[in-house]
Amino acid sequence: MLEITNLSDNSEKRRTAVVAGIFYPETEAEIRKALQTYRSMQDETEVASDPLVLIVPHAAWDIAGPLLARAFNQVKNRSITQVVLIGPLHEWHEEGVFLSDSSVFETPLGDISVNLDKVDELLSCTTALEINDIPHLAEHSLEVLLPWVQITCPGASIVPILIGAFRTSHIHSLSRALEISFGEELDKTLFVITTNLSAHYDDNEAFEQSRLFLELIRERKANDILSFVKSFRISACGAAGVAAFLGCNFSFSGQHSLKEPLLLGQASARTDSGMSASGLAKELYGGPYAEPDRSVHYAALSIPMP
Repeated sequence: MLEITNLSDNSEKRRTAVVAGIFYPETEAEIRKALQTYRSMQDETEVASDPLVLIVPHAAWDIAGPLLARAFNQVKNRSITQVVLIGPLHEWHEEGVFLSDSSVFETPLGDISVNLDKVDELLSCTTALEINDIPHLAEHSLEVLLPWVQITCPGASIVPILIGAFRTSHIHSLSRALEISFGEELDKTLFVITTNLSAHYDDNEAFEQSRLFLELIRERKANDILSFVKSFRISACGAAGVAAFLGCNFSFSGQHSLKEPLLLGQASARTDSGMSASGLAKELYGGPYAEPDRSVHYAALSIPMP
């Protein structure tokens, strides 16, 4: 059931988990077992990259799980108190960038608090951002990441941001708002941007688009990413969020550049292959979780702290 619970003026507004059992396991025990399985696949002797930002997929865990484990394993040496989550809306055609005023996002592992002070601070930076919980209700792109945040950054609050249809000016405004709100707190902040690399019915075109998008990320070409999305040269679901972060002009000890992104791993699947939860969701629910037959490419990347 999709709902935001708000029983009285004095109660918390709570966003309930809606895709547990579809995109990731349903119960706490099942989630912990899955997390342990994916994490056990990682090389614990690997030197962590101490990321400022992770770029990760929002696919079902049966596809994305190993990539998510590799990515979040990079964070093990950082002390994080707030996680900024930026993802795309899949079935929301209204233009805008949407913040949530829910106090809590529920997961099968328990509640995770929303940093409403930071939400207010972001809103004060630009009129391009707005409070609207409705887009957050059924959207899975951030929810599938929450158990990983809870296990990796225990006690950290979140700032959930969803990007719908957008103008380039919206993304530039989001970049500036992120700079202002988090620029002095990067030591305790983790950014998690969720996107795929490409989604296309033709396998060769999907591969070429994913190669191009990775190249643009590596070269930190935020404006080119936005231009290529608008011209349909890349089809990455979540590319605008990546561009918003890459467009930030954070200052690091007088320097104004990000480190080169590290590619941690890649995966691919067809959405009709039966491998992913999207196929199950189409069969059981239709609507916002149904996808056409496409070749989809995924990756996990880390941009280290300077």
